[in-house]
Amino acid sequence: MLDLTRAYDLDFLFPASDTAVGASLRDYGEFARVELDFLADCASGEQGALIDVGANIGAIALPFAARKRGWRVIAVEAHRDLAGVLAANAFSNHLYNVEVIQAAAGRARQVVDFPTPSIHGNRNFGGVGFHLKDAPLEPVRMLTLDETAPAGTQLVKIDVEGFEPEVLAGASELIARRETVWLVEATVNNPAAAAQVIETFRSAGYGVHWFYAPFATPRFSKRQPPRDVQGDANIVALPPNTPNRWELPAVDSTDERRPGTTSAYPYLSRYGY
Repeated sequence: MLDLTRAYDLDFLFPASDTAVGASLRDYGEFARVELDFLADCASGEQGALIDVGANIGAIALPFAARKRGWRVIAVEAHRDLAGVLAANAFSNHLYNVEVIQAAAGRARQVVDFPTPSIHGNRNFGGVGFHLKDAPLEPVRMLTLDETAPAGTQLVKIDVEGFEPEVLAGASELIARRETVWLVEATVNNPAAAAQVIETFRSAGYGVHWFYAPFATPRFSKRQPPRDVQGDANIVALPPNTPNRWELPAVDSTDERRPGTTSAYPYLSRYGY
């Protein structure tokens, strides 16, 4: 069963029993707004391309596309039903600059078995990924970012529940060009994956920084979130000579732990922290 809510002046269909992305859009009118604002701020110029890997129902990709109508937004989602909801959301909001690709991203073009839980179940659908053991498998095509990224790709966001190193393994050419800003999940739940992500960008000459985005913010959500609201832990990789305008804290080593207090992220003061 699907529910409908409004957030960012857009209409969003979402699985009614979703406990994370859809619930945040419904209850607070936003989901990880800080990520959205950061990506939009990095989107220089009237035209460009953003690739969102693990786009879910479009909570980041669609409001970005609405703000940046001249930009091409490539939204990659492996779960068949979530990709269908994402496409419906893009179409119903007249966001014709969004291209939805139902696929996984990885190190090589192939067909893989992907866990595909029913969207009618009660779960965090933002946590769907290859690690799931309690869901039926479905054959899904896998593509690489090197074959998917158009010329002039300025931004890539990746949130695939610990599979991030595999996605980056298929993006070696794009990484080597050092022209793209990367926002990649790196959590304490997947420390080995986080370390690999950090090492990939450090060894390629990027400036690597911590980035934290609460799911809801005191200043902009339609109701006050709890003090212990959950959020997304990421790294941002900036190409050489790209200014760190958001004053993101630097990552100094691959085994470093992300700072756990909001005071470590000065940009959060804009959002009521």
